[in-house]
Amino acid sequence: MTFLPNLHSADEDRWFIENVVMQNCGVTVAESDGAITGFLAESPGWVEHLYVDPARLRGGVGSALLAGAMSRQDQLELWCFTANVRGRAFYERHGFVALEHTDGSRNEERVPDIRYRWARV
Repeated sequence: MTFLPNLHSADEDRWFIENVVMQNCGVTVAESDGAITGFLAESPGWVEHLYVDPARLRGGVGSALLAGAMSRQDQLELWCFTANVRGRAFYERHGFVALEHTDGSRNEERVPDIRYRWARV
């Protein structure tokens, strides 16, 4: 995501995934031929992280991961950067509705974002 500042090294990112995300979230991993193609980290009522290998975008990986989270929870919220046009369209296609737009002053990246919510009907 070229619109985000580079705040952490790859080692710091790995440490965060291992010691924070894996310890505090339910994590679902998608793989193909033994390679990880994406993952979704969730906590009660929240999608904390959704990542898909850029080579696998628009191949159904993200939709499958999100569908799994939606089957486990009655409502989900998440944050998406305003500049992430593809991500915003993805979430909106899956029934998420924008609730709040911010100037980014409350996130680490200091980049405007949007809080979305989906609820089972």
